[in-house]
Amino acid sequence: MAALSSHSVSFQCIRAPMFCSLASMSMVPAVPCGIMRRGGIIRCSSQSSNISVQESSTTYQFPPDVWEGYDFSPSSTDMEEQLEGRRQELKKEVKSMISHTANDPFQQLDSIDKMQRLGVAYHFEHEIKHILETIYNNGTDFLHCTDLYYTSTWFRLLRQAGHYASADVFNKFRDDEGRFHAYIASDALSMLSLYQASYLCIEGEDIMEEAMSFTTKHLNSMLPHLSPPLALQVQNALKLPLHKSVERIEARRYISYYQQDQSRNETLLEFAKLDFNALQKLYRSEITILSSWWKNLNMKSRLNYPVRDRVVEAYVINNSVFFEPQFSLGRIHLTKLWLIFTLIDDAHDAYGNLDELQLLDQAIQRWNDADLSTLTGPLKHVFLESVNFVKEVEREMKERGHFIGVPYMKKGLQDFAKAQFEEVKYLFSEDLPILEKWFPIALRTVGFDTFVEIAAMHMGELATKEIFDWIGSMPKLLTYTYYITRIVDDTASYKRERDMGVNISTVTCYMKEHGVSELEAVKNLSDMLSNLWKNMNRECLQLDFIPMCLLKAILNLSRTMEVFYIDGQDGFTTPKGRTEEIIMSLIVNPIYD
Repeated sequence: MAALSSHSVSFQCIRAPMFCSLASMSMVPAVPCGIMRRGGIIRCSSQSSNISVQESSTTYQFPPDVWEGYDFSPSSTDMEEQLEGRRQELKKEVKSMISHTANDPFQQLDSIDKMQRLGVAYHFEHEIKHILETIYNNGTDFLHCTDLYYTSTWFRLLRQAGHYASADVFNKFRDDEGRFHAYIASDALSMLSLYQASYLCIEGEDIMEEAMSFTTKHLNSMLPHLSPPLALQVQNALKLPLHKSVERIEARRYISYYQQDQSRNETLLEFAKLDFNALQKLYRSEITILSSWWKNLNMKSRLNYPVRDRVVEAYVINNSVFFEPQFSLGRIHLTKLWLIFTLIDDAHDAYGNLDELQLLDQAIQRWNDADLSTLTGPLKHVFLESVNFVKEVEREMKERGHFIGVPYMKKGLQDFAKAQFEEVKYLFSEDLPILEKWFPIALRTVGFDTFVEIAAMHMGELATKEIFDWIGSMPKLLTYTYYITRIVDDTASYKRERDMGVNISTVTCYMKEHGVSELEAVKNLSDMLSNLWKNMNRECLQLDFIPMCLLKAILNLSRTMEVFYIDGQDGFTTPKGRTEEIIMSLIVNPIYD
């Protein structure tokens, strides 16, 4: 990766100061009397500020499992061997096509872009890396290129790969007063290319901010006049740009677009379809394994409080971290971790017995089977399955010679449980936190460092002790991911949690400290996401000692939040609708000619 020079652009870290600047950090006002909280009601005495917890007669019920009873076992046909042979044959042809573009950097960029969008670039990682490094080192072709489409594609692909492409390359498309020339607004494809590139910007790049505003305005204006395939591309991009999209979802969508492209390459299109179907079969087999594991846990019967039964949704979310076939066991581990975290989270959200939750936290911190005797009721099962999961990962990683990350993962699980209990103590206490105290706890309940550690464990020789130490140090890149997750999650789920009796979230804290409405709080918090993405973009350009595949996995965690929690909807807890549609397109329905 080419690192960004330290003097190129001013940079401000968005950690605690981001939120400290929101307000004077005055004490959050006390909650109104009679508000539900985790199975209890916080009662306020009119004579004092004492708060006590009383049991509630109402219980929140999560929506049922959409996929209960559905058989995800991959089907087998007589044509399967023939189709796999054809896929391998097409792979060789596509690889040959790459070598035939060696003398044309413009054609190379266009081919790489198509392969990435169609979801088959992972087959040619080494070739693509070499081409992009060569283009970066001989960048004069694009510094003087007057084609906005290719210039924008060059900028986006290089930055995605960790190379610092200067935003100054777009100055040639502006007039003497610094405004973009009006004539470029007539070409929808070029405008779309510039729009997608603008989301790779970093703090201080005013020209990219202007590009985003300029293209958004003109794409919206030309949308009613575009032909159906391009119109749909533009519409979806305006809703969620490529840089924030999940690769596999984008691949399925782009295959449909590309099929209607008059200039399409039939070999590449056929390969993309067969490859998509082949991976879909693998994913279905992984879901079958996970469903069997979850069914054997039988947690719905063992627990006497509501839990989210979401195996398929958890899998599809974690498939977004890395989709490639070599990470099959990694996806299974990530999904199991997600479900274990969900059990811990639901115990704190729905169970509501503070004394027993403290015993659960203490047992997880000590990590000793003997602590089972101190636990009674359902929480015993939560602790036991947490321990069993870590033991399973430890055994399987030892067999593969990549054990080094397991202690880090176990500590991550312990930190997550501790943060969950700290959150509960605040929520049950009269000492309600100010934002400055709330966010360190709220961010730790995200727990994504543990997911990154599991992802790293499955990256073979790249996963060194130094990498795990870096993850454990809570670097800026991971911190920004936490902020994005907390904001997106809270703005999507605070209404549902409020119905469960959870009275504190990022949204409610913001409302109370600023005296603003719910709508204003959600809007203001959502506006912060843009700066967080800019800072993540910059970190990815600077962290040249971290493998790009790991940086990509971290970015993908943020992307999952943008995709599955879009439009204020918690697509994990309430999967009916958008999440169900994603699962249908990625897992259930193959692509037919």
